[in-house]
Order: sequence, then structure tokens, then C-alpha cells
Amino acid sequence: MKTASPNKPNRYNRYVFIGDNREVMLGLNAEIADAIITDPPFNSGQTLEDAQRKSVRKTGRRDYPVDEHGNPTRGFDDKWSIKDLKRAEIDFLKYKDTDLLEFTDFVGRTHSTGMEAYLMMMASRLLLCRELLKETGSIFLHCDHSSNNYLRTLMDMIFGRENFRNEIVWWYNKWTNTCQHFQRNHDTILWYAKNVKQMKFNKLFGGHSKRQKEIRELGYHACKGRLVVYDPVKAEKRIQRAKKEGWKIDHIQHELPGLPLPDVWELSALNGQAKERSGKATQKPVALYSRLVLASTDEGDLVLDPFCGCATTLVAAENAGRQWIGIDLNPTTEELVIEQLTKLSEGTEDFWRKKAKIRHNLPKRTDNRLSKKELRDRKDKLMVNQLKQRPYLVCVVCGTPKDEFDLQVGHKHPKVGGGGWELENLQLECGRCNGRKSSTKTTEQVRAELRREGLLYKQRLEVHAYMKTLTQQQKDWQKGIKQRKKPRWKEDLERKKASRQPEMGLI
Repeated sequence: MKTASPNKPNRYNRYVFIGDNREVMLGLNAEIADAIITDPPFNSGQTLEDAQRKSVRKTGRRDYPVDEHGNPTRGFDDKWSIKDLKRAEIDFLKYKDTDLLEFTDFVGRTHSTGMEAYLMMMASRLLLCRELLKETGSIFLHCDHSSNNYLRTLMDMIFGRENFRNEIVWWYNKWTNTCQHFQRNHDTILWYAKNVKQMKFNKLFGGHSKRQKEIRELGYHACKGRLVVYDPVKAEKRIQRAKKEGWKIDHIQHELPGLPLPDVWELSALNGQAKERSGKATQKPVALYSRLVLASTDEGDLVLDPFCGCATTLVAAENAGRQWIGIDLNPTTEELVIEQLTKLSEGTEDFWRKKAKIRHNLPKRTDNRLSKKELRDRKDKLMVNQLKQRPYLVCVVCGTPKDEFDLQVGHKHPKVGGGGWELENLQLECGRCNGRKSSTKTTEQVRAELRREGLLYKQRLEVHAYMKTLTQQQKDWQKGIKQRKKPRWKEDLERKKASRQPEMGLI
């Protein structure tokens, strides 16, 4: 496959795309992201009005901004149904992985149709996330108790169980007056690598152990004839003694790194008075996502967030010196991203209005175009495969026999729906069918249209045979008219005239 031109790469930095993230990701080149860090909907079954009612009941005030009519300006709707899904999403899953459809159908029968719709939505987007990740990249998926068990299974099916790295637990302090279950004070972040053998990981360190604290106070660490010095001033006497005894001395200027960070992180959730607070009920702290950015990327790497919402991932990536792309469906995200970047990173509002590019149009891929020679080679292979099955070439869509020069190369599954230039997704089509399909319809959709209009080759053959029969009947009828005998009354008259005796005359 032809790669993208180096002077026109399909790669963006500081871009926020407003629209359906599935359609946006279909327009991005493959393997451009070094990390995908996202906080998708949880299928909690709540809307903003539910959260507002709960907040007013507990605190007596609203924590969410409203307009002059009292309607929320930054809301969310986390209820799902099959009606919310587009037909293109289901066709995309059929094309990519039918096992995922079987799994979601099973969940729909055992759990609910709402969970089935939610998982189908997430499956189509996680498949695209896998295509956008580099081989060295990782994906971090934030979820809670609502559906994390099903999401874990989806991730195993898409990214592979062997690429699972951690189930990070974010613990936060929260008190409620519930009496039906224990306090739910944690969320889960699922971490999967694209390829565990090539993945990028920067070890993070937390607090110091008791022994490390003692070493930091002493300024040195002595073991088996080797003296490691962290602070020469504190360890001056020990250094002199070690020289006399012939020890090997190493000077290290940096501090002790501390203990490697575990997979349980205790970080405070945002309260209503926090500087980071943007007015969205689902907002997460920047400190949480900063750890994920630092652990999975290096400076200058690209971080993608398909559900950027509160811009938390974007702010964390900007502060760490990474490139970033955000995608969100809500049109109010544009102002929210500018607001958060202005508050939590360097630069004024005017600076970020110039630097952060908000786009409402979809990007276009540049890495899935074939050269004329590659396209000709694929057409030759398709013709050879057809001629092995029948002695002539046909349009695969309508079945009409065609000459080699009247056939074009088309996609079984459209490019807009994720179809690529693999030989398995290509077929020979006539100009009419190729024009009908364009880049949006599948082969089945076009064939159904032709069947309704009676334009399939078999249908046209039947019509032709029927018309031929009618024409032959008409010819036979006209021939019968020409060969038809005279009417009976004329025949009788002539016969009477012939048999009439001559009149008697006088002799």
C-alpha cells in the first residue's frame, strides 16, 4: 500500500475535531498515535438533569453552568438504546469482526438492549483506536463499575489478552449515605499495549520506603565494598574512611527515585471549588491523566483522546510537552477546551485561540491511495480469479457480462465505512454499479436497489425472454391472419353460385 507523502502527512497537533469520533477516526491515517488516553461514557443510565437533581438535594446548590433560561450548557446523556446506533456502525462491525457482534448480541439477551447498544458503539471505536495506534503505543480506557467487566472482554477481543498490562485503580475519598452497598470510591483504567514486545513504558516512582528515607538522611549507601554517594556533604567522613579501606566510590547527584508506582493510585477527586472545575459532572483531575501521559509517551509524541469532553487529557499532554488531538461530539467543547487550556497551561486566551485549531469538517486519509501500477496489478489478479470460476468476466454487483475495459475496481465495503485496499475487499464492477456505490454504500445495499428497480442481469434476462415470447406470439398471430380462410358466409355464397343451374331458356 502506498504510504502518505512526507510533505503532506495526515497528522495534526493541537487539533480538536467536533463531530462523531468514529467518522473522524476513519479520516485519520493509520498508526499516528503514540498513546490513546480517553474517558468514554460509562453507560451509567444518567443524564445531566439526574445529576443536577442529586446535587441540589445534597448541597442545596447547582454545580453546573446554566444559560439565561436555566438550561444546562455543559451536559451529558449516558443512556443508550439501539435507536441511537447508525446502520453504518453495524455494517462496520460486520465487516471488521463478526465475533464482536455475536458477543454484543449475547450481552443484549442476558443484560439489556441498552448495554448491547453501548458495547456496539464502543466496539466500533476501539477497533479504530487499534488501527490508529503505533506498534509502540498503548491505550488507557477509563471506566467504572457500570460496565467495566464487559469493556475488559471487548478489549481482550480487540487488542488481545496477551497485550493486557494493568487494571489501574484510582481511589478517591467520597462519602454518601447509602445503606444498600459499600462505598464506591474507585474507578478503573484498563491499560492495553498494541504490541507488548515493542511497547513504550517509562517507569514512574512514588513515595520512598523506610530504608530509602534512611539513605537519604545519611547521604550514602554502602554495600559489598562499594559506596554510592548521594550527598557528599553529609557523607564526607564516610567517604574518607572508604578511601582508606579501598572501597569503590560512585557519586550520584540526583535524589533517590523512590518506590515504583503501584497500580492503585490515591488521588483526590475534584470538588466544586477546584481551579480545574469546568462544570462537567464527569470531569477527572489533570494529575491522574498526567501520570498516564508520562508513563506511555516521550516528549514530542502524539496523544489522542476520542472522547476529549473536559479537555483533561489535552491539558495533561500540553503540560508534558506532547502533541495532542481531541475529538468530541458536543459543540460546546470548543469553548471548553480554550477555557481549560488558558487556566491550566501556559498562554493566554488569545494565544490558545490561535494555537488550538477547532475543526468541524472531517479529515481525509492520505495513506490509503494506490498508484496506477498497484491498481492495475490488483485488477489483473481479480480478473484471473474470476476467469478460474467462469469463462467470461462479469460485474460482481449486478452480474452483467462485461469486457475487460468496461470493468472497474471497487470496494465491497466502502472506504467511508473503514474498507481498505486489501485484495479481499476489492471486486470488479461495471461503471453504473461503481457510480451508485460511490464511497458510502456497500455491495449489498446497491444490489438491493438494483433488485427493486429490476436491473439485475438475471431479471433483465427474464424480461428479455418474456418479451421475445410476446414478439413471437405477435408474429404467429399476424401470420395466422394472412393465412386465414375466407369467412364462411362468403364460401357459402360462392358455393351456391357455382352450383346454381342455368336458367331455362327457349330453344
